[in-house]
Amino acid sequence: METITIGEVKKLIEEEGISPSDIFGRDSLIDDPIVKGYVDEREKMASSGEYAHRKRTDVKFDESREEWEKEKKEKEEEIKKLKVEGAKRDATELFSSKIKERKVDKQQEAFLKSKQGDFLPEDLENLDKEVDKFMDTKLEEYKETAKIFGHKTDEPKGGESKGGGEPGEGGLSEDNELIPD
Repeated sequence: METITIGEVKKLIEEEGISPSDIFGRDSLIDDPIVKGYVDEREKMASSGEYAHRKRTDVKFDESREEWEKEKKEKEEEIKKLKVEGAKRDATELFSSKIKERKVDKQQEAFLKSKQGDFLPEDLENLDKEVDKFMDTKLEEYKETAKIFGHKTDEPKGGESKGGGEPGEGGLSEDNELIPD
C-alpha cells in the first residue's frame, strides 16, 4: 500500500477545485482549532466594534440631550420673562382702576405710582390678587415712611373723607385756598 502525503492531498484538492466543506462536514470544520480560533477572533472584533459604536452613539446622544435641555431651559425662561412683562403691562390698568376704587389721596397715589415699577407678579393667574397684595404692602410702606417724616396718616381705611370737600382735595402739603390763614 502506497502512502499519500499531505502535500499530495492538498495538490489534488487544489487541482480538482474541491473545497474543504465538500470533504468534511460542518461540525468537523467548526471544531477545527484554526477555524474555531479565526471565528472567535472575528466575533470579538465584531462585538468590540459594536460596543465602540454604541459607546460613540451614547456619547453623542448625551451631548445632544444636554444641548437640547439647555435650549429648552433658555426658552422656558424667555417665555416666563415675556409672561411677566405681559402681566406687568396688564397690571398697569389694574393699578389705575384700583387706585380710583380705593380712593387714595394724591400723596398715596403718587407713592403707589412711583413704586409700580417694582411690581413683579409671582402668580400670573391671579394678577388681581397680586396687585391688591402689592398695593397693600406699599400703602403700609407709605404709612411707615410718612411717620418717619412726621406726616399724619390716620385717614380712615378705604379713603372715606372726614367731611368737607371731595376726597383727595387738599392735603398735608397742599395750600388750600378755602381755609383762612
